[in-house]
Amino acid sequence: MIVTQGGRFGGYGFYLLKDKPVFLYNFFDVQRARWEGPDALTPGKHTVEFDFKYDGLGMGTLAFNNVSGIGRGGTGVLKVDGKEVARNSMERSIPLILQWDENFDIGADTGTPVDDQDYQVPFRFTGKLDKLTLTIDRPKLSPEDVKKLMATGRNNRASE
Repeated sequence: MIVTQGGRFGGYGFYLLKDKPVFLYNFFDVQRARWEGPDALTPGKHTVEFDFKYDGLGMGTLAFNNVSGIGRGGTGVLKVDGKEVARNSMERSIPLILQWDENFDIGADTGTPVDDQDYQVPFRFTGKLDKLTLTIDRPKLSPEDVKKLMATGRNNRASE
């Protein structure tokens, strides 16, 4: 395991399986999106990356009582040493928060597996991890997005 948050009932894992890089997103144990490199990594130093572009408008839509901006899917790209090795899309993501009763782990999975068919815990990374970078680029509402959301009106007038 390189990094994981969540587990059997929702979350993600970025790991090596039989020396192949895998990023797996578990949507509430209902659906799993998987990105897997076709080849095992050769011995030596490598850079593995996963980049995900979200399709939704994010948390900013909550101010308009519009939840259609959260929990959307997107497209992920898995790279090894700068070369794209897998691209996949998924329809939905877990809205608001990942499993609160699971761990955020680096170098091992100490909670439940994101996919029981891939591994059992503790699932330790046996190589050397020089650096892990997580970058979160939250979607920002453009002025056009705000206008569109204002035009749809409030969906929950009973709470006003």
